[in-house]
Amino acid sequence: MSEWKTYRLSDLINLVGGGTPKTTVPEYWNGEIPWLSVVDFGKSIKKVYQTEKSITEKGLNESSTKILKEGQIIISARGTVGELAVLGRDMAFNQSCYGIYANDKTENNFLYYLLKYSIGKIKKNTHGAVFDTITKQTFDNIEVSIPENKATQRQIAQILSSLDDKIELNLQMNQTLEAMAQAIFKEWFVNFNFPGFDGELVDGLPKGWNRCLIKDFGKIVCGKTPSKAVKEYFGGEYMFIKIPDMHNSVFIIETTDSLTEEGLNSQSNKTIPPFSICVSSIATVGLVCINPEPCQTNQQINSIVPKNKDSRYFLYFLTTSMKDTFLATASGGTATLNMNTSQFSNIGAFMPGEDILKEFDVIVSPIMEKILENEYNIKSLTQTRDTLLPKLMSGQLEVV
Repeated sequence: MSEWKTYRLSDLINLVGGGTPKTTVPEYWNGEIPWLSVVDFGKSIKKVYQTEKSITEKGLNESSTKILKEGQIIISARGTVGELAVLGRDMAFNQSCYGIYANDKTENNFLYYLLKYSIGKIKKNTHGAVFDTITKQTFDNIEVSIPENKATQRQIAQILSSLDDKIELNLQMNQTLEAMAQAIFKEWFVNFNFPGFDGELVDGLPKGWNRCLIKDFGKIVCGKTPSKAVKEYFGGEYMFIKIPDMHNSVFIIETTDSLTEEGLNSQSNKTIPPFSICVSSIATVGLVCINPEPCQTNQQINSIVPKNKDSRYFLYFLTTSMKDTFLATASGGTATLNMNTSQFSNIGAFMPGEDILKEFDVIVSPIMEKILENEYNIKSLTQTRDTLLPKLMSGQLEVV
C-alpha cells in the first residue's frame, strides 16, 4: 500500500448540481436533450443511454439544470441515494442527483468504481430529517485510498470495466432478441399475418379464434407478504418478487427479498410455478415479467399461471401490449392506481387457436431461452465484478 495515498473523497471530484425546468411550461419539455432522474439509472448497470423525459434548449437555458458530458458520473442524492451510473451520452439531470467528474488526481472510469466501492460509507453520511440526502459535506467526511500512479488506476478500472462491458453486451443482445420476438407477436397477432391464414375474419378475429377474459388463460394468483414478525420466513433460496424487481428484464432471476422454504409453505397457495406471467397492479401498473423458478410475489402483483404451456410467451407479449388497458382499469377514482384481482381477471382479451399458439411457441421459445441464458450470464458476471471490486479498490489484490 506504499504507493497508495489517502484523500478525502471531495479532494478527488468536481460536483455539479442539477435542476428541473418548470413543468407548467410546455416549451421546456419533450425536446432533444435527455433529462436524467433516478428512475433512469442504477440497478448495477454501469452506463445510462436513455431517459424517460427530455427537455428543450429553452428548458435548459431557463432553469438550473446543467449538462453532464459522456463519460461523467451521476449519483442519486435524495430519497433513493447511492444509485450510480456513467453517462453514455451528454445529458441534463434533476436536482435529486449530483453530476461528478474527476479532477487531475484520477480519471472518471476509476472514479466510478471508487464511488461504487464507497457507497456504503456514502449512505452512512447522508443528512436530512425527512429524506436521506447526500450533500457536499458527505464527500468531505469520507476518506479513500487510491494508487498515486494513474497507470495502476487505469489497470484496476480496466479489469472491472471488462466485466461491465460484457454485462452491457448481454443486455443489448437481450433487447434485440426481445424486439425480434415482439415483432413476430405483432405480425401474427396484431396484423394477423400468420402461417395458413386465409383472410377470413369472424367478429374481427381470424376464424377459430375467440374472445375471452384474462382468467381464461389460467389460474390468477394475487401475491401476499408472509408475516414479517417471523424472521425464519425470510432470507432463503426462493425469490420474493416486488415491483422494484420487475424493471428492465423479461425474466426475474434475482430479487431484493427472498423466502425460506418455511416462509414459502406458510402461504403455499401463493406459490407460482415457473413461467408464470407476473403483472404489477398497484401504484406502478403494467410491468410484466416471467419467473423461471418457483417463487411468490407481494400483494401488488397479479400472476397468471398458464394452463397451456404453449401460451406462456404469447401471454407475456399479450400482457406487455395491454399496458394502456391495465392503466385505465386501475384508475378507478382513487389517489393510487389499483387494479384488483377481480378487475384484472375479467379484462377482455382474445384466444388464438391452439395450433397457432403452439407454432408461435416453437418459433419464439429458442429466442426467449437465449434471453434467459443471458440473464444468468449477467448475474454471474455481476457477482464476479462485485467480488473483485473491494479487493482491487483496497489494494488487497495487486495488479501487474
